[in-house]
Amino acid sequence: MNRTLHLICMLGLWVSVQAQNPCIHHLYTADPAPVIHEGNDSLYVYCDIDEGGRFFTMNEWRVFSTVDMVNWTDHGSALPLSAFAWAGKNSAWASQCVKRGDYYYWYVCAQKDKDWKHGIGVARSKKPSGPFTDALGRPLIWTDTGGDIDPTVFIDDDGQAYLYWGNNKVMYARLNPDMISYDTSVGDNGWVTVPMTAQSFGGVKDNDKEKKIIGRDAYEEGPWLSKRDGKYYLSYAAGGVPEHIAYSMSDSPEGPWLYQGQVMPLQDTGSFTNHSGVIDYKGKSYFVYHTGRLPGGGGFSRSFAIEEFRYNADGTIPELKATDAGVPAIATLSPYIRQQAETMNCGEHIKVVGNEATGVYVSDISENSSIRVKNVDFGIKKAKRFLLRYASDGGRVLLVIRLDGKDGVEIARMQLGDTNGKLTECSTRIQGKVTGIHDIVFTFEEASEAGTMKLDWWQFRR
Repeated sequence: MNRTLHLICMLGLWVSVQAQNPCIHHLYTADPAPVIHEGNDSLYVYCDIDEGGRFFTMNEWRVFSTVDMVNWTDHGSALPLSAFAWAGKNSAWASQCVKRGDYYYWYVCAQKDKDWKHGIGVARSKKPSGPFTDALGRPLIWTDTGGDIDPTVFIDDDGQAYLYWGNNKVMYARLNPDMISYDTSVGDNGWVTVPMTAQSFGGVKDNDKEKKIIGRDAYEEGPWLSKRDGKYYLSYAAGGVPEHIAYSMSDSPEGPWLYQGQVMPLQDTGSFTNHSGVIDYKGKSYFVYHTGRLPGGGGFSRSFAIEEFRYNADGTIPELKATDAGVPAIATLSPYIRQQAETMNCGEHIKVVGNEATGVYVSDISENSSIRVKNVDFGIKKAKRFLLRYASDGGRVLLVIRLDGKDGVEIARMQLGDTNGKLTECSTRIQGKVTGIHDIVFTFEEASEAGTMKLDWWQFRR
């Protein structure tokens, strides 16, 4: 093996073991809610967006989707906080989405304008990636206690839908078939408070005595309701702050709940909060959570991460560690079909703008920008041309395409110039013989400061 080929192979090996966690690199993505919608092959993760700072600055919810677990599509601004006229700024906290009938219902929590207390609202769309609009014009849940946060929604096999939520105590409501109202005949006008016992949640909070935890765990916030093999699971952030993840099980979605143990024990994740969801996707089980491990991250700049696991023989969940490695790919990506520019494994110094109604694009491109797409299968017949659709209103940049790293083998370069803001297709020839599975890295050089540029999609041709 000659030195050049050996270097290429080593670069490929190095890329193959790069960290997958956190999953999104171009912005901070907190409180992940993983969902597989009926009739859809993709895994969706619904997040709120941290803007950083010294407290929770959050004004938008976004949707990310994947079919291979390593490349993620950013669907743009699916639900801005401003969609809720009743909501106050900087308060877009945790959420979850579910499909029923022709609509996708996204349950979120936000503060009422000029009120420190959160309520739970619901937005609706005919697409899983939005854009979503407020379905009610007011909060769906408002107990006026300040604990109406972190909704999780679940539709049981019999069609009954449940909404769980709560901070320091967990509550639920039985949603009506319209998904924007609930059955007021149960509980306190429709709100049922789950007993906070050590048997149900592993511990209790003694709020009268310095808020001490009595027992190993106690429910804090962030419930996640799911079902597997006839058993119901309620996982939650536990033990006060800093938080870890514990869970309970039941034979009914309404309890009683029996504490089972910790899923993700307290460890150094760079974040004093945690928020999780559990999902089965294409024959594998995944635990989704957030950390502060993205560069520049922390307790107010969180990013979602994923671990694969196997249930124990008795249906319980094993204890998990937060890793940088993340999960392996479960499929390859084809370069010979049109790929959206906003589908990536890693984006650095870029933004994703727009929404699914107006178009979603990669923007804010500079000389420091790069995009990596992982596990791309060129096959045995070499690629000959590269196509790109983009628009520029005066900006210019040199696009360089490499294999398996920013310093990898260059296979093409393309000068992108002014298009008067119109989306334009261009192409260039591929250098050398490109076959097999590689990562593709798009780097941008010699960028002008004037004007802006938007990348739409790319594609290789044989």
